[in-house]
Amino acid sequence: MVDTGSAHLAGSAHLAGSPAPPEALLSVRGVSVRFGAAMVVDGVDLEIRPGEVVALAGENGAGKSTLVRCIAGDVAPTSGEVLLDGKRIPDVPGAVARRGVAVVWQDLALCDNLDVASNLLLGRERGRVLLSDTRFHARAKALLAGLGIPLPDTTRNVRSLSGGQRQLLAVARAMRDHPRLLVLDEPTASLGVKESAQVEELTRALRGEGTTILLVSHDIDQMFRIADRIVVLRHGRLVADAATSAIHPDDVVAAMSGQEPDTSARRQLSRLHGLVDRLASADPSSSLALILSALGGALGAPQLCIHLVEGSTLRAAASQGMPAALMRAWAELPFGVGGGPVGRAAAAGEAVADSDARTSAAWAPYRYLVAGTGVGSLAVPVTGADRLIGVITVLLAANSRTDRDALDLVTLYAGYAASAVERERLLGEVTARNRVLETIREILETLAGPVPLEKGLAIALQALRDGLQSDEVALVSVPADALNDAEAVGWAASNATGPSAALVHTARSVLSGVRCDGAAVPVADSKDGWHLAVTFSAPGGPMALVAGWDHLSGAPEGAALMEDAANSLRLALERAESERAHQEASALRRSHQLQRGFLSRLSHELRTPLTAIRGYASSLLQPDVTWDGDSEQRFLTRIAAESSRLGRLVDDLLDFSAIESGVLRLQRDWCDLRLVLDAAAACLPPASAARVDVDCPAGLPAVWADHDRLEQVFVNLMDNAVRHNPPGTRVRVEVKVTGAGTPLGAGSLTGAGAGAGAGAGVGAGAPPGKGALDEVVVTVVDDGGGVPEEMVATPFEPRGQRRGPTAGAGLGLSISKGIVDAHGGRIELGRPSRGTLFRIHLPIELAGPDAPPEDLPRA
Repeated sequence: MVDTGSAHLAGSAHLAGSPAPPEALLSVRGVSVRFGAAMVVDGVDLEIRPGEVVALAGENGAGKSTLVRCIAGDVAPTSGEVLLDGKRIPDVPGAVARRGVAVVWQDLALCDNLDVASNLLLGRERGRVLLSDTRFHARAKALLAGLGIPLPDTTRNVRSLSGGQRQLLAVARAMRDHPRLLVLDEPTASLGVKESAQVEELTRALRGEGTTILLVSHDIDQMFRIADRIVVLRHGRLVADAATSAIHPDDVVAAMSGQEPDTSARRQLSRLHGLVDRLASADPSSSLALILSALGGALGAPQLCIHLVEGSTLRAAASQGMPAALMRAWAELPFGVGGGPVGRAAAAGEAVADSDARTSAAWAPYRYLVAGTGVGSLAVPVTGADRLIGVITVLLAANSRTDRDALDLVTLYAGYAASAVERERLLGEVTARNRVLETIREILETLAGPVPLEKGLAIALQALRDGLQSDEVALVSVPADALNDAEAVGWAASNATGPSAALVHTARSVLSGVRCDGAAVPVADSKDGWHLAVTFSAPGGPMALVAGWDHLSGAPEGAALMEDAANSLRLALERAESERAHQEASALRRSHQLQRGFLSRLSHELRTPLTAIRGYASSLLQPDVTWDGDSEQRFLTRIAAESSRLGRLVDDLLDFSAIESGVLRLQRDWCDLRLVLDAAAACLPPASAARVDVDCPAGLPAVWADHDRLEQVFVNLMDNAVRHNPPGTRVRVEVKVTGAGTPLGAGSLTGAGAGAGAGAGVGAGAPPGKGALDEVVVTVVDDGGGVPEEMVATPFEPRGQRRGPTAGAGLGLSISKGIVDAHGGRIELGRPSRGTLFRIHLPIELAGPDAPPEDLPRA
């Protein structure tokens, strides 16, 4: 049986009338090798021509490695001879290598303690190269680049290389001297798919350059991809020598194992094994095409197609070699008679065989498409565990016999098709679940993170839209007592203007008729699209999370994701409401603490002048005491001073109350800021006014403001700078204009104010005033002791404790800030290197209702 197969394979390698082959590069003539009583190689005759790639196949123990060792000069044949270019190869490996034969052994023989360059050039180092490490590695890189081997780092230790890289390095070392014959002994036996592909690619490149290669391998598919001929050894004898174009892989397997090469059962089994391997590594979307291709080869029928069940129809999913007109008509088929043989097989749930479409009743609806071609058909249902999945249809030659074996074969492949469809369905479900989980994770991380709720809401809704693969998503708040006043709290849609009116209408509808129970409700709209809505109770009232699809696909599958997302949004809204309530409670407690401290402080401040007034007045009214004129004048002076102090305290209290209540009224007019500052300085005691320097540039524009209120601000700041600092402290007031034009008087501060402009003042970075025009900046800076640390964070709050024996009610800065804010400006505390700095920004002219009349002339 073996000899018959051998003769068959050998005969198929040579075609009659073909030109004479070139002279052999390698000739193996009658080589036999005996180890003791065992005959390992038995009379092998083999020739390899220049530029040819020959694969040496055989099972373990067939004698492949021994034959290779004979060719490499490592083993002397017991009988016979090995010739290279007609000259006998000596039995010395070094001499064989010098004759142009290189071998890459299966164990590679690399030195793991050396780097890539040292392994590559091992035994071929030159003295001058060794003296220069740079030249040594440059030579190695050039050699690798010339072979197209991707090993750029020649300093890397070989031990750290992957299996494929080590194999490529071994091949490169064998090719460094450009051998005439390269022997590869199992080059990919222990490599993965990717690494094997690298080695094969290099082998093809060497073949393209004309290198003669002898490949020893167990991988039959690899032999057919690379080799020109396949030589098979079995029990030390050469049993097959044939071109890869003239034989089938099954024939090689049969020759290796000693079976008849044309065994049909074995060929079908090998084909099925190959199909299983390809299906395991193929993309699910290409599985049906692979199955049809394999089935066509098994049946010898090149025209096949498969339809899958979609609802109440059968839709063509894949085809091979089918007539284009027929496939256009069969793109979508009904069950039953109208679907031809495909529809009949699907409706009956059993195979439908027709020997001739021209006379078959099943082909009646489509007979015009095959008239004159004479075809038959075999339609076999594809069934899963509990349902019909589709139908495989095979076109056959007319009147061909569809025996039981053919039907069983199609049924077998239909099982593979059912498994492939179920696998793709399960993979789709897993992918959808993973998408749902990833979307929920992203939503939770966004809503629970540090991002503010308003911004996080937009990110979460966009993630939900991507996860649902919908066209738009919106979170809609609809007051229960005003359903027509729907408002989109957040949305994500391709339309940049906001959610569609249909989406908002759906939210209004579900909130008006469905309890807020967190369950998803599908709603069809008027454009054959779908909306999916989830209603839930939120702190601000009932809300609806609505998603929209232009088409039906995707809406039902998103129910679980919508419900989870709605629950996450509800929790985020509740958390935000809780945080807001907590902040309000904290602010209220702080306000109460400030009020209590302020009232305690104020009661003391009011009591002090009242007590003094009452004491001096009662002394003057004593009937039994006569006061001299100087004493009466002194008492009256103290009464007047304390009355004035009491008046200031009451005025501050009224101003502060008006500012807190938002009812502070301004009497605006065009004001000359120079006059305002001069008037403020004049209000100070003469000794204090002498320590204040005012610097106003010429041409300072008038400001639309309340003269008296601005004067009150600057009096307060100047007085604080003088009263709360050591004697001799100087105060500097500087004015400049900033805006679209060149600053007026924008000189840098000197003395105590130097560097103040670069200080990080409280309120720095605040937006400019409401007006769209230029603004005036007034800087009040002193060279005193500076602001206490406890005031830096909140300089404009009412002070609950005394700052010193000269402190008043502690309302001055708070009132000043309220007056400046009422003018549309801002006041900020700077941090100079010494002293205290306040910077007041005042708009020159306001827009809107506070704008000056156009017919009013400026000062």
